[in-house]
Amino acid sequence: MSMPRKIRCRVETVTDHGGRVYTVEMRPSIPLPSFRPGQFLHLTVDDYDPGQHWPESRVFSIASPPASRDRLQIIYAVKGRYTSRMEQVLHPGVDVWVKLPYGDFVVDSSREVVLLAGGTGISAFTAFLGGLSDRHSQPVRLVYGARHPGLWIYGQKALELAARLPNFQVVFLAENAPDDLPTVPASLQGKVVYGLGRIDLEWLWPLWPEPLKPVYYLSGPPAMLKALSDGLRARGIPPENVRMDAWE
Repeated sequence: MSMPRKIRCRVETVTDHGGRVYTVEMRPSIPLPSFRPGQFLHLTVDDYDPGQHWPESRVFSIASPPASRDRLQIIYAVKGRYTSRMEQVLHPGVDVWVKLPYGDFVVDSSREVVLLAGGTGISAFTAFLGGLSDRHSQPVRLVYGARHPGLWIYGQKALELAARLPNFQVVFLAENAPDDLPTVPASLQGKVVYGLGRIDLEWLWPLWPEPLKPVYYLSGPPAMLKALSDGLRARGIPPENVRMDAWE
């Protein structure tokens, strides 16, 4: 595993998804160190002198794939003081500092997996999903919940995976949907599911042929993680098969 490095990056694009949710694309000043899908970085918007202490920062999953050594992407939602400040100062041309990689929330590609993502928690899985090849033999099921369909940031790419990979399924859930939910194309019946509400194991369980078999990976708000981890264990999933990427 690579030793963490501190790297200056320049913001290239900021995509506003609405609801104070953003994707930030950055170009690092030097090639990124090797990292694994699911690892995270520390980002600071303060000036940093390499001879001084690291300033206040926040943690974000690395949303870009490991093969992209000259690009770096994060997804964040404004939740408090620091992310409110990020919303104000992160614009194209601004320099920031990151240190990476950290963490061991790494999806085991040799196992059948269920990925449970709430909101910007999808960013913990995008690097893994983006690296899936046509030869990937293990089933991968993504459950992707958001406040409304406009915040399914990874939605189009998930649909492309469902069309390309025989063992991939995605369930989209929206807490609120002002319009009708999308219609599933005939070619993707059973591989793409749309629903209303929060991620609910009672509703999901019948969708999976062998729900006791996969490893479950959870990424999202703390309340979601607790409810789902408690529910999985109550259904007989052993603790070692429930892995969480806790974030605030």
